[in-house]
Amino acid sequence: MPFKPICILIGIWMCFYAKIEAQDIHYSQFIYHYPSQNPIQSGFYNGNHRITANYRNQWQTVPVPYMSFSLFYDSKIKLKSNGDYIGAGIGFDYDRAGDSELSLSSLNIGLNYGLTLSKGHLIILGLSPNIGQRRLSDEKLKWGSQWTGDHYDKNRSPNENFNTTGDLFFDLSGGLAYQYSFTKRTRLMASAAIFHLLEPDQTFYGLSQNKIKLPQRNVLNGSINLGLGAYLDLLLNGEFQKQDAYEEKLGTGLIRFYINQKPGSKFNLLAGCGIRLDDAYFPMLGFEYNNWMISGSYDITTSDFKTATNSRGGPEIAVQYIFKGIEPIGLYKKCPIY
Repeated sequence: MPFKPICILIGIWMCFYAKIEAQDIHYSQFIYHYPSQNPIQSGFYNGNHRITANYRNQWQTVPVPYMSFSLFYDSKIKLKSNGDYIGAGIGFDYDRAGDSELSLSSLNIGLNYGLTLSKGHLIILGLSPNIGQRRLSDEKLKWGSQWTGDHYDKNRSPNENFNTTGDLFFDLSGGLAYQYSFTKRTRLMASAAIFHLLEPDQTFYGLSQNKIKLPQRNVLNGSINLGLGAYLDLLLNGEFQKQDAYEEKLGTGLIRFYINQKPGSKFNLLAGCGIRLDDAYFPMLGFEYNNWMISGSYDITTSDFKTATNSRGGPEIAVQYIFKGIEPIGLYKKCPIY
């Protein structure tokens, strides 16, 4: 690829990342957690079926660690020879944190349509309905009213009355994306999504006027994949999330090293680093072996919270397997008629 287009693409990515400054479940390796990026991600890959698992264990050095787990399956149906397709996926997210063991469980469904405009140009529209449940356990919580003046008395009433410790809700999200492919290994993509369009109620006080809506979450994503010669790819990703007063700005940069390209034993090495502005950076290391992908990262805290965590944010791992069918080669031999 000529040098000038490469510079233009890198410039676009840097501008996007420089301008972007979340309270839902989130991962440092956001590029492998598709439901939280955009509903358009279902079926957006090279293959027939895909299974992805994510796990994050954060802040083990503090008394109340944070754990997240996700599992996602998606597939697609090709409609036309020009590249149009329907994508669909279903996934489960779970995270838990704090003395209250406040948890969020959600069943996510992704539906989208990929429309090929012309060679290399692709637009995707996506919708994601889901069912979620937020729960807490108040047994381990301590309240100011339980302080006697010189000691804590767990038998004293906390003067808090939760009508429910669990809340089930329906939610809806939508998104769109545009991708332009220069070559098989060089492409540019930008996407936008709005999560929690219905802003479901999150209160634990039952049917009262103290309604607490789950704020909408706005997400912008940008990515550039650059094929650099025969043995290297440069993978750049940026993400901005805003939910109410909270913002999260992430960027990752990876190098893919093509180690072995023999059929049946393909092996690529993935190495790089990511940053969550004003919070942490995280080295990333992974590999691709045939249809498998495994990637790990470790958060190193840089914010003021590093005093409590000794800069150790925690590990994260993503595992993925893609089922790929054999594509027809499009060559046919005429059979003579006798």
